[in-house]
Amino acid sequence: MRKNFGFTFVLFVIMACFSVKGLAIDFKAGTYYIDNTKLQYSNIKFVVETNNLTRVYNMSKLEDKDWWKVELLNDVNNVDGYCFINSNQAAGTYTRGIEDFLETLSLQSPTFRHTKVRNSFLPEAQYPIGWVFCPLNIGEISDGYWRPIESYCVTPSHTLPIIYIDTQGSQTISTKDYYINGTFWLDNCGIEGYESLGSQESPLEIEIKGRGNYTWFYMYKKPYKVKFINKQSPLGLDRSKHFILLHNDDWSGRLRNETGFELSRQLGMPYTPRQIPVELVLNGEYEGLYFLCEKIRVESGRVDIMEQQDNDSNPDNATGGWLLEIGYDDKKPVVIEQFENNDITNNWFAFTSNSPEVLSQVQYGYIHNIIHRADSCIFVPDKTDTGWEEYFDIKALARFYVIQEVTENVESFSRSLIMYKDYGWNEKLHFGPVWDFDNSFYLDNNSCDHFIFEYELPFSFLWIKELLKFPRLQQKIREVWKEFKENEVLQKINEHALQWRSTIEEAELNHERVRWPFYSGAHDMNSPARYLDKISRKVAWLDAQWSVPVGDVNCDGMVTAADVTAIYDYMLMGDETYSKSTCDINGDGDITAADITALYDIMLGN
Repeated sequence: MRKNFGFTFVLFVIMACFSVKGLAIDFKAGTYYIDNTKLQYSNIKFVVETNNLTRVYNMSKLEDKDWWKVELLNDVNNVDGYCFINSNQAAGTYTRGIEDFLETLSLQSPTFRHTKVRNSFLPEAQYPIGWVFCPLNIGEISDGYWRPIESYCVTPSHTLPIIYIDTQGSQTISTKDYYINGTFWLDNCGIEGYESLGSQESPLEIEIKGRGNYTWFYMYKKPYKVKFINKQSPLGLDRSKHFILLHNDDWSGRLRNETGFELSRQLGMPYTPRQIPVELVLNGEYEGLYFLCEKIRVESGRVDIMEQQDNDSNPDNATGGWLLEIGYDDKKPVVIEQFENNDITNNWFAFTSNSPEVLSQVQYGYIHNIIHRADSCIFVPDKTDTGWEEYFDIKALARFYVIQEVTENVESFSRSLIMYKDYGWNEKLHFGPVWDFDNSFYLDNNSCDHFIFEYELPFSFLWIKELLKFPRLQQKIREVWKEFKENEVLQKINEHALQWRSTIEEAELNHERVRWPFYSGAHDMNSPARYLDKISRKVAWLDAQWSVPVGDVNCDGMVTAADVTAIYDYMLMGDETYSKSTCDINGDGDITAADITALYDIMLGN
């Protein structure tokens, strides 16, 4: 029987998303609208529940468009839930709750439809007068959100490239399970360094569908996957058929993902996705600020490893390449469980294979064994044991971990964790590429004096707590940190972040915020500065934990005879376990006997 390894996460998401459920809201006297363009309801009523009574209000259709309005003559207070229904039900007050009321109507009419019952999702639990309820889908129970009338009039800023996508028959993109057909063209708006792609007269054929987990199911501004019929290089991104449109809505001023990506590039990760800010017009309607991003996949210019064929039963081919992700997918996962502090509660981690996607029994058996053997090697009592390094690239892990700590990405070792392995029996698992910094500095507080795994969160961390008990990994982390400081990475990511903000500022402040006020309204002008301040303070705290004393060649936190041996190993055998900058004690750029003399002086206190 398959375990429900995603329960903890799902429960957390529901609590986070509907934390106001049960708190009554107020509709002030005035006019409210519903956009009926997609629903095509024939007789719309507005239904609210107050004090266990259900009130039904008539609505009337506007003459110039398929919008309907309800005029509330008095305030309607203490609303526990509301919806819009397609029904001839008479207006009035009914002595039962809204759920029972809707169930009764659905039994009376098999074609009865309504929007979701809700009572949250706008500031201060009060709906602005004159706003429009905008349905997202056309099912028996339709989801939707409120938006101001002026959001229907906003147009692109033309300070960023504009992507125009039209779906076939103007279909709503309502699923991430399958693609629908559409067309795509890109206007560079005369911006230097970018080229237009296609045109309004000759657009490119594409397929498009939804993507994401939390952002797809719980946000009304949706992210998308775009697949071209032929490989393209839009805006200079690596040539491929596969791209993603992200919206990156967060309190930091849309710095989280890009700062994480730039940090990855600065620390020399083999591949980091690139993203370009754009504005999106979907089926003729302005959808706001988006980011056209490279999709992480096995491909030249991206995760450049051997591509393994689906459903291959040859044992020799099963060694790679592999592109794995911890996630919640319908594909058969490799599941491991982790116990913390002898807690009897299971913490489940499901590895799914993004490449290959369809696994033969041979392929599944191979990757199942690799993951479980690696897991066993991590949880050994003797932390001087190096058996785990047969399975993991320690340098990649150290760099990956430093990136997550600097950005305080608390979800980095629990989900959206990506790993890859190239073809070959001796090839190791590599952490990365980096992805998903939506929850960096997740707690949004002023404290930056913790490691990410020390926070009390409703999910567990895969492996990292145990891995950090290995002295060899701690040494590698200190080496990476030394590079971080020597290369002035903090200054570089701060400069990049400010340039990024400058690029998107006009589109966000004067266009995106009009289109999506309830997302963007939380972004104040100081958000980027606060975010960068948090990173600076976290870096200062990490520096106190990871700084390497001069002469500590092997980065074990001490200067001893073992460091002399390390310099000899570097000089005589070219041992790349140690970095040149760490071995260069006297700072002359060469590794010679003079560095050993300088090291002896340090050890003697000279």
